[in-house]
Amino acid sequence: MKKHFFLLSALLFVSFIANAQLIKDRFSGKVTMGFDLYTDINTGDKYENFNLRNINQGFGTYLTYNFPMGESKHTVSLGAGASFHNYYMKKAWLASPHDYAITFEEAETKRSKLALAYFDIPLEVNFRIADKFKISFGAKVSFLMGSSSKVIGYVYGDGDKWNVRYNNINALESITYSTFARVGYRCVNLFVGYQFNNSFKKDRGPQIMPFSIGIGIRPF
Repeated sequence: MKKHFFLLSALLFVSFIANAQLIKDRFSGKVTMGFDLYTDINTGDKYENFNLRNINQGFGTYLTYNFPMGESKHTVSLGAGASFHNYYMKKAWLASPHDYAITFEEAETKRSKLALAYFDIPLEVNFRIADKFKISFGAKVSFLMGSSSKVIGYVYGDGDKWNVRYNNINALESITYSTFARVGYRCVNLFVGYQFNNSFKKDRGPQIMPFSIGIGIRPF
């Protein structure tokens, strides 16, 4: 499922890039399209047999409509988008993805991860400085679209390397809430975000509350 979301998002992004000048000319700054690349750092509590690596790469894309703030160049933006988070576990794997409470088991793994895909509704305030610099603050509500886990490793204790994948992980929250900020120059910006509720339901899985940091591009 995540692969389908990735392909759809990539196709939409390429389509927007190809038509960026046409859209820019037609809407004259009323629409903003962007793409973010970031890494997630988990700020949640420790959980048994669950430990993430330092780099957990993810990405997001969005399209917003900009409402001017009076006669100024500052705007308030509302839109829609998608975000994708990958959480890579160290020497552990999700052995019971469909149980009421999620548990992890220790194993010798080559790769082990959780992948979560969300549909986002962002609200953002943008302050433009001298036409080239922009500072933005915002919040978003994210709705879970899909989830999966994948492990490559010696997980069953039989000496064989297994490649195991599960979809539709249980006990995940269907809605998450985040805040974010950007500091940009022309079409490039630095991006930080923080999700302030857990990705899993209370007492039914690990506490995943990512702090995201990365770089963004806004062709228009």
